Amino acid sequence: METGSLGVEFLLVFHKCCPERLLATERDSAAPFPRPAQEQPSKRTMAIVVSLLEDSLEALAASARRQEPLADLIELRLDAIRGVSEDALRDVIGSISRPVIVTLHGPEAFGAFSGSTAERCEILHMAARAGASFVDIDWQLSLELGEVAGKCHRIVSRHETQGTPQNLTELLGEVEAVVYEGDVIKFVTQAQTCEDGLRVLRLLRERGGGLVAFASGDAGSFTRILAPIFGSPFTYAAPAVHSAKEPSRPTAPGQLRLGDMLALAPPGGLGPETAVFGVVGNPARHSWSPRLFGMALKGARLDALYLAFEPEDFETFLDLADDENFRGFSVTAPFKAAAMARAAHSEATCESVGAANTLVRNGKGWSAFNTDVEGVRETLRRGFLAHAQRGLEPETAASARILVVGAGGAARAAARATSELGASLLCAARRDEAAQDLARDFGGQALAWDSLADAEYDGLVHCTPAGSLAQPGVLPFDSGALRPRTVVLDAVYRPLKTPLLAAAMQKGCTAIPGGEWFVRQALRQFEHFTSQAPNEELMRATFAHAFEKGAAEESEAQG
Repeated sequence: METGSLGVEFLLVFHKCCPERLLATERDSAAPFPRPAQEQPSKRTMAIVVSLLEDSLEALAASARRQEPLADLIELRLDAIRGVSEDALRDVIGSISRPVIVTLHGPEAFGAFSGSTAERCEILHMAARAGASFVDIDWQLSLELGEVAGKCHRIVSRHETQGTPQNLTELLGEVEAVVYEGDVIKFVTQAQTCEDGLRVLRLLRERGGGLVAFASGDAGSFTRILAPIFGSPFTYAAPAVHSAKEPSRPTAPGQLRLGDMLALAPPGGLGPETAVFGVVGNPARHSWSPRLFGMALKGARLDALYLAFEPEDFETFLDLADDENFRGFSVTAPFKAAAMARAAHSEATCESVGAANTLVRNGKGWSAFNTDVEGVRETLRRGFLAHAQRGLEPETAASARILVVGAGGAARAAARATSELGASLLCAARRDEAAQDLARDFGGQALAWDSLADAEYDGLVHCTPAGSLAQPGVLPFDSGALRPRTVVLDAVYRPLKTPLLAAAMQKGCTAIPGGEWFVRQALRQFEHFTSQAPNEELMRATFAHAFEKGAAEESEAQG
């Protein structure tokens, strides 16, 4: 079959359907990242198809009317509806103000249609005659469907429901062999890992525009929002939630809700020059960083967004993210050491800590920073000032003895910050050898774990998972080892009030939640990412709101 200029043909069709949208398929390579969103009001590529799946045409029509104010196109999934008539379908399509895609997917495409091939083709031909702008047909049935009537165009789709094969280009070529001039190709895989999703985005980039492609599944959900940046003319979303009685009903695994997708996008929508930032860790999808940075980027009106990435292998992740739209990452466990090792340039703080929590694109490579050190240093400095205002000693952090509990990356950052403050450093960990290594690296004194009850210190920085959502209700050590009227900083920020902080307040301590450390290091990360001073008030308010919302969600999940 001749394929012709499929991308160009599709864009022309889409412009006629949605004249208020101007789609761009080329990037301005000389543009700075990230640029103010208002500089490019005409170069938006984000067109959203809201996919609807109901048990009757009447329900589909009602759902479409609720979604069309924010949708660009409406997909009517007829998988579960039998006995459809052409007149009834014409009435429904005619009642929708947006371009309509009519689809019947079977199990081969995450769908539930169980009719015959002849029945499927007949319904799609009916939809074309009834005024649909597009009909979606599985690539293996493309030739059986044939051409469709009127101004309707075909979307020829391929769904790899069992994974993301290595030979994506070859599989795409098989689809290209069975399309007609003017067809749109849709290519969807099932992502088992974050890396799978990035390979789909790379396919989009190599294709150069016109191909609709993304990855299904939770591991690939980020591709649904990034696909337009990489050249996909549109992406698919689940319906926005209108009420608790009408929950959003995804039509495919990993599908984002319309409201969530719009909330992630920059103020002017996504374009080919949109900068992509994100938190990288495993786990990472639980992180509040996307909420915090997303709001900060919107507040600065930058053409940028921030997502969560959860790769299996950090080296592979960075190889696949070798694209100029990926501008920077907040790096968390277990990849902080690997981030520093991969960077072309690392600041001195990274070298001493042996880890980086921030990567910023620098030409073809990455520059590494560690904002954890600055975050904990400033948090401790201010904490001791507040402590002194309560009439407690010591008056400053510089004259304090600070005990760091733990021996991982956060503990190393805390030890470095303690040294920078000029305080006396004490180190303790469940493995005494680890505490000794930490003390040796930062000029401190190691304490045996069994001797904590006798330790004398003025401040304590806790850097283990004890008391977190992963280890709820757990104290890092016996409460008898917690000295009264000291400064206590817990690196754990979820929950906000940990068992350690609760015990500290009972003993008259100046208790500092981990959220303070989290926000302070994030403020510095924002500067590295954008070369702009962050709106601290906005970021703090966002964190407080995220905490309230997250706490409510966690409470609801626990029943």
